[in-house]
Amino acid sequence: PYVCQVDQMIMGIDQIRQTDLSRRQGPTTMQPKQQRVKTIAEQANIHQDRLFAESYFKAGAWKNELEGVDNTSPSTNQFIKFSNANSDPIAFIDSEKTSMNQQTGRMPNRLGLGINVFNALKVHPAILERVKYGGSTANPASVTENVLAQLFGVEKIVVLKSIMNNAGMGEDENMQYIGDPDAFLLAYATNAPSIDEPSAGYIFTWDMLGNGQILPILNYLGENGTHTEYVEGLMATDMHKTSDDLARFYKSAV
Repeated sequence: PYVCQVDQMIMGIDQIRQTDLSRRQGPTTMQPKQQRVKTIAEQANIHQDRLFAESYFKAGAWKNELEGVDNTSPSTNQFIKFSNANSDPIAFIDSEKTSMNQQTGRMPNRLGLGINVFNALKVHPAILERVKYGGSTANPASVTENVLAQLFGVEKIVVLKSIMNNAGMGEDENMQYIGDPDAFLLAYATNAPSIDEPSAGYIFTWDMLGNGQILPILNYLGENGTHTEYVEGLMATDMHKTSDDLARFYKSAV
């Protein structure tokens, strides 16, 4: 069985300070509870993105891993980088999808792109050639996640844009993308999760307080005399790959 670690996020509200700000009609702190909830939700999303990157979106996470090279004659487990104009991303991904389908009986339907890969695809000659006649002066052709999903024949494309500060306590900020910006992931993920349904990976979430809430938010008072109250967010989720054959990771794609 998989065990979910419970993550707890707590933010406080100084009632005395808040009462004073409310009396003076302070514009930025009139709804402190709403602000705390938004912050907790944002941090929870960042935490889940970290789990995803650590479990699925990094070199060594999957058995099938290929590396991009500038050489136009790549060897085994290599491919031409998408930043190279001689590459053909559509033909390459079609080939990879067909190979995985033949090996597993499942056609890959998800594509996760690092931000630099997404940016390279948006200006790739082979991609622009496919979309340029769909634009006009008023509405020029643009390459979006939806356009790429149609070109690559997948149900969903996700661009990993989340950022976090990797600096240690007391150090200068070190803002970095959470997922490898130069990599991408091709996978099959079922739309109907069940014990008997194969999928590259699953996200296991514990509905600890019931009612289907995966991020329950609680509000409670502090100890008497402290004039404080707290907003608490709880989350218990874990991610595990369940089939090495249903995903392929591509590093150094640009």
